[in-house]
Amino acid sequence: MGDLVDPSAGPRWDDEVAAAAPTPAMPLIRSFEQYVGGPCPLQDGASLTLGWQWRAERKGGPVFALISRNLVGSYKIREAFPLTEEGWAQAWDVLARLSPERAAGTREVLARRAAADRARQEEAGETPELIALDVESLAPVPGVTLLGGYAPDVDMLVGHQYDIRFREERLAVYRHRRPDLVIELPYADIEAVDIGGPGLVASGGRFQGPAFGALVALEGLTAATVLNSLTVRTAIKTVIRVQAATAELFLLYTRQTPQDLRIYLSRPLAEIRAARAPAPGGATPGAASGTASAAAQVENLARLAALLESGLITRAEFDTLKANLLRRP
Repeated sequence: MGDLVDPSAGPRWDDEVAAAAPTPAMPLIRSFEQYVGGPCPLQDGASLTLGWQWRAERKGGPVFALISRNLVGSYKIREAFPLTEEGWAQAWDVLARLSPERAAGTREVLARRAAADRARQEEAGETPELIALDVESLAPVPGVTLLGGYAPDVDMLVGHQYDIRFREERLAVYRHRRPDLVIELPYADIEAVDIGGPGLVASGGRFQGPAFGALVALEGLTAATVLNSLTVRTAIKTVIRVQAATAELFLLYTRQTPQDLRIYLSRPLAEIRAARAPAPGGATPGAASGTASAAAQVENLARLAALLESGLITRAEFDTLKANLLRRP
């Protein structure tokens, strides 16, 4: 532990360099690292590093921590900080001043973690562009399959998957897990959005008692019941029909039942109804649109802040997306 610095000795040149370096983005804490128990260090085996501890709520909840390691290999929390952006900045400042060398090593670990997280997010289709689209959407519906319909001059193929996003004042269809826009339908042009289909569907489980030969009827029925329970498969089949003046799309969605999807889409469906309703009292559409845009911007910023707090986007991505939102009229 010879790399520790006595804070009372006054600032050194490398202290000033460490303090001037920007604080790295708060790390994304993976689900398997969120266990209640001992501290989880970023650098396993380091004599001084940062990490966190998932404490029970009765003990104050999870915290960022400055962690030291003794000669027998056990870890000790030297100081705890709130599990927030501000708490992370405080923890980093303490580490950078106590041990610039350890801070440099921790920065390298954080960069490798961020690269691995980004690769995982891109593999799952969670690119910054798609995250931004979801933030700006009232309700994204990913992975719908086109069953049929028509839309002039639109390149959509039956059987292929697409992503629907109910955005401000329009319904937009994108290529699945890509930010490529396929078609947009203004809410004022949409005549109906019907949600139906069979919902939860069971398949398999066709065993019957007599098929078991010499077994008596009761035994056969019992065996058939067991085999049926092991072979029955359930699936969700929800059909979304979007009817507009120039297009009609039939889409299959397999993640929510019709009832659950209708509840999830209650707000954009209300927006569609409002867009088709005449303006009350002769109010100008522009004034109503301006009010709606301001409210939507506040909600978009709240969604963006939630993504930052959960670790799905970095501080740099948050600042870029926030600036883009605030530049819009």
